Amino acid sequence: MIRVCLLVLSLLSFSYGDMDQRTTIGARAFVKLIDGDMEFLARIDSGARITSLHAVNIRLDGKKGLLYASSPQKISGMPFHDKVKNEEYKQHIGRVILFDTMNELGEVKHLKARVHNVAKVRNAQGIEYRYVVRLGLKYKGVVKYKSVNLRDRSKMSYKLLIGRNWLNDDFVIKTDLLEETKK
Repeated sequence: MIRVCLLVLSLLSFSYGDMDQRTTIGARAFVKLIDGDMEFLARIDSGARITSLHAVNIRLDGKKGLLYASSPQKISGMPFHDKVKNEEYKQHIGRVILFDTMNELGEVKHLKARVHNVAKVRNAQGIEYRYVVRLGLKYKGVVKYKSVNLRDRSKMSYKLLIGRNWLNDDFVIKTDLLEETKK
């Protein structure tokens, strides 16, 4: 019995010791998108299950025409079509898609990723389906490759929203830190 108690106490002290090793992050932070080699001023949202990245001009690699585009402007001279957001996205799991992303400074990158999953999201506009890809994000030396859903965030203040799937186990959110300095 004493051995069991000692084992439990050592495990608890190990767990609490790990918490001290976690990186502090504020409500907003400059996060680097590894795949596009660009920085975003991201909103840190512990209420969001999954990380979300601004993406437009989404199309299958090797196919002409867009799968989804909803922004009123053109990027790279490609015309936009009506928005298509439905369950048929699931048939593209495993396929390579191309898309454009833009940070808050207006820098545009053309990216390529494999569709890892399709997320069904309920929001104020109703139900929508979003492509989910695996992308690398870096903050203060911590690099993680996690699932990121692609969404047109052109009307939103933050083009990158960091969710719990990326924060888990490595970060402590300090809400009194309004904005992190660029590093």
